[in-house]
Amino acid sequence: MYIEYTFPFSTCLSQKITRIYVFGAGQIGNKFQQQIEEQSDIVNLGFIDNFITVANTQNDPVKKIGVSKPDALNDVKFDAIVLACSYYLIPEICDCLFRLGIDSNKIITPEIRFSSNTPALGDGWDNFYNASEERADDKVKGIIVPIIEKHPISFERILDFPSGRGRIAEHLFKIYGDKIHTFTLCDANKEAIEYCKERFSHSDCFNYFTNVVDEWQCVKLDFDDNSFSFIYSFDSMVHFSYKWLDFYIGEFKRTLQSGGYAFVHHSNLASPNVDIRRHKSEYWQNNPSWRSLVSAEDVHMIAERHGFSVVEQTLINWVIPNLDCITILRRQ
Repeated sequence: MYIEYTFPFSTCLSQKITRIYVFGAGQIGNKFQQQIEEQSDIVNLGFIDNFITVANTQNDPVKKIGVSKPDALNDVKFDAIVLACSYYLIPEICDCLFRLGIDSNKIITPEIRFSSNTPALGDGWDNFYNASEERADDKVKGIIVPIIEKHPISFERILDFPSGRGRIAEHLFKIYGDKIHTFTLCDANKEAIEYCKERFSHSDCFNYFTNVVDEWQCVKLDFDDNSFSFIYSFDSMVHFSYKWLDFYIGEFKRTLQSGGYAFVHHSNLASPNVDIRRHKSEYWQNNPSWRSLVSAEDVHMIAERHGFSVVEQTLINWVIPNLDCITILRRQ
């Protein structure tokens, strides 16, 4: 999967942002500075980075402008901070800026183009998986477990969709392993499923499936009706369009047993209460944290249309306040 990073000129110009700092003094930051010099009145006041390394060449933009540690932002004035980093590092950098008291409205993410319009298609997910592993324990204990513990969920037959490399499954298995009869991991990424097979080779309760993904149409999951007592999806369906959410929530309804629960982590970007200080795009690649343009209200309506009871909806912060939502569904 090829990824191209571009300076967010449209966002800066639409908000009349002219004085910025660029967070990231590496290859992407250098590229952004070259783009600024070629086609914009925007002024880069300096580079910010946790690791200060400057190239030896006199023509290097970082060396010419200068680079400082993040805490230097406490003593300067600016319109915005533009992130010049790989997409998988954005949550970590935003956490750093939040700890410094930087408002989320002053943080602008880069414009990103993926080689595929479908998140699941293509290779090149290694960096994302590796970075996500480091935060998995906090996400499970801080978000997932407190929510699912509120409900009488049976963990006998679980589906993790899409599972990735099983980072969430590993933590849930440690907590609820004695209650689990079968734990099914399903993802469109074949490499991720092969990784899961090795990761969970110590247990016979795991099953593995590679689902078919077509960029132009939704494809039915290869599971029988009434197969699972609990289905969860975390940090994946946030990229799913309204159409895809509608289809897969319907599949959850079909494959859940009567009385079964679904935990769906999805975008809330379309809510009027989510302020991103820029245009909200129909294309997930153009939005903050690559969120799709749907809301909690959209998912509530979709779920009820498929016959689910919407038990709970909890808004959560993900770089931006209330950007995401956890919806808990119960099949009658």
